[in-house]
Amino acid sequence: MNNALPCQIKVADDINASYEVAIAENPANRGASTPGRRRKRAAVKHTHFWAPGRTLRIAFLSGDQVFKDATKAAANNWLPHINLKFDFVDGEEGDIRIIVAPGTYWSTVGTDALLHEEGPTMGLSPDMRMPAFFAANVMHEFGHVLGAQHEHQHPEMTIPWNRRKLYEAFGADEHADEDHYMRTMLDERYLKRLDANEVRHSAYDPKSIMHYAIHEEWTDDGFKIDLNLVLSEKDKAFMAEAYPYPDVQSEPI
Repeated sequence: MNNALPCQIKVADDINASYEVAIAENPANRGASTPGRRRKRAAVKHTHFWAPGRTLRIAFLSGDQVFKDATKAAANNWLPHINLKFDFVDGEEGDIRIIVAPGTYWSTVGTDALLHEEGPTMGLSPDMRMPAFFAANVMHEFGHVLGAQHEHQHPEMTIPWNRRKLYEAFGADEHADEDHYMRTMLDERYLKRLDANEVRHSAYDPKSIMHYAIHEEWTDDGFKIDLNLVLSEKDKAFMAEAYPYPDVQSEPI
């Protein structure tokens, strides 16, 4: 039995509030109106990117110096590719607030961090004995901080899932009720594809740092994805377009 679910995205409880803070931060987050329909007070369809050029203040709510230094080093791998700055601050006040969360990795997505005035917006497991694994997970979570979703849920992705085997790997029954906790978690974190109208995306990238590892025994036809340990070229290009410098015109992706 596999009882360790990977990264969890913390979804906003109030989609209207999520929309409002996203648009206030960066008007480009506004989703396109659906033809023939009036827009409600706020819209479900929006992205979560920060305003290019801004500085994100990042605080640690827990963790020793080794944990903090390793987190900073991994997160900073994004910086050469984006028009943002990370300011790792002392104290507990920051746009992003990190806690030590043994056994799990999680984050809010982009501007949703602004919905929380206090408390953590990211949790990182202190896997310091596995530096490459820890760094990969930190880069993944900071990908969410920058507004990225999970790559294995790409709108155009067609992973040949074997649902029965996936459910069994996590101790769930494929015939369980659809509101069964573990089945629901697997459906949400692995099987559900994103709506192309609700996310900004480039071509599917199996090498993306935002891709879950996919075990061969969970799929048909021998399909698998090993854990990606570094930013891919498409990761870099995608974020360069999302966070351009004023004098740089990025090519469409």
